[in-house]
Amino acid sequence: MSFEDVAEPTKNLTKIKVGDSDEPTSQYRELTSYGDILSPSAIVSKGLEFAFDFNPVDEAKQAIAGNWEEYAECAKAWAGLNEFCTDLASNIRAGNKGLDSAWSGNTADSAYVYLESLAKDVEALGATFDELKDNYEVVTDGVWHAAEACGDLLNGILDTALLVGITAAAGASTSFTLVGPVIAGGAIAGEVAAMMTMYARITTVITEVQTMTSAAVAAVEQISRLGQSSFTKYPLPEKGYDNPAV
Repeated sequence: MSFEDVAEPTKNLTKIKVGDSDEPTSQYRELTSYGDILSPSAIVSKGLEFAFDFNPVDEAKQAIAGNWEEYAECAKAWAGLNEFCTDLASNIRAGNKGLDSAWSGNTADSAYVYLESLAKDVEALGATFDELKDNYEVVTDGVWHAAEACGDLLNGILDTALLVGITAAAGASTSFTLVGPVIAGGAIAGEVAAMMTMYARITTVITEVQTMTSAAVAAVEQISRLGQSSFTKYPLPEKGYDNPAV
């Protein structure tokens, strides 16, 4: 008898290309990105980019996020392996069902149990790959959003620094009065405090993403060990079976 596959597992094993991943969505970024048009720091950064092909805020974001696209592509690879295992298990079950309909006896029963258990183990391995995909997506989203948040805060610090300079210049220009320097000094103190608050938020965001990444990496290591141990312990047949009646 012939056995026909019900699925094509290898179609899920496609080559992943870095750069094909879309940036994670963020409603916050969509609501605030339009403010860059009026942001003094955004204008300064854009000027530096035009003049020197260098954007300080983008470089800072890149330093925080690293190559997040590679992690995103890894998540796609894990998803593909999960689908591969799902299709492979379907083929094993389909073949086992066909074999069971044409073969009977104690050996046939043992073979049926063996192949069904193998299909379950393959599915379990696919579930392991799916867990890995989820953890890689958590890291990708967390790092990308942290970098975007830090970029916004850096823009805020640059904007506030420009205001400090403008306010200080205004205070100096009114130094012949008693009120001008006092008002300017108070305003500068408030703006500096705001800058320190934004800087503290940056350090908090970086600490949080480091904690999240460490937890995800630990989870990946644990999932990998459990998946490997659960599958490698499954015994493979030592030799083929020859029916004595054949």
